[in-house]
Amino acid sequence: MKSDHEANKDLFQYWLMEMEDRLDELIEKLPKELQLNYSPDSLLRLESWILENYATVGDILKDSEKTMLDSLARYVGEVYRRKLKGKWKLYLDEPDNVFYELPVIVVETESVPPICPLTEVTASVDRRRGEYIYNLFRKKMKRMEEKLNEERGR
Repeated sequence: MKSDHEANKDLFQYWLMEMEDRLDELIEKLPKELQLNYSPDSLLRLESWILENYATVGDILKDSEKTMLDSLARYVGEVYRRKLKGKWKLYLDEPDNVFYELPVIVVETESVPPICPLTEVTASVDRRRGEYIYNLFRKKMKRMEEKLNEERGR
């Protein structure tokens, strides 16, 4: 019998294998006008849709919305992964880690801490700014660019 740790690793691998299908389903389900093309600008359009459809964090955390929340987080994560050349990771060996058992995006440079798309989506509902996710993305992109420029200057 597998340990919980091994089972969680397997579940994460399955979650990753399903990525393309879940994202295709999300893009099919949401309005075409959102133009979900994995560009940073698409995060603005997606967040606008999120705010139109979820008035409170409680609304997006309802059991009936779990699949949608997961899909939205996957999309946000994929924008990061593709644009910042990151990879998905699941912290299973560090119970004290703030992102323990949550899928995150990690990038090579240490100047950018792990990115948890799920918490970005829920925080965007809470803050209700309309550009919360996009601004976080831009800050992380800027931090990476500064680090690369710093390394090139050595």
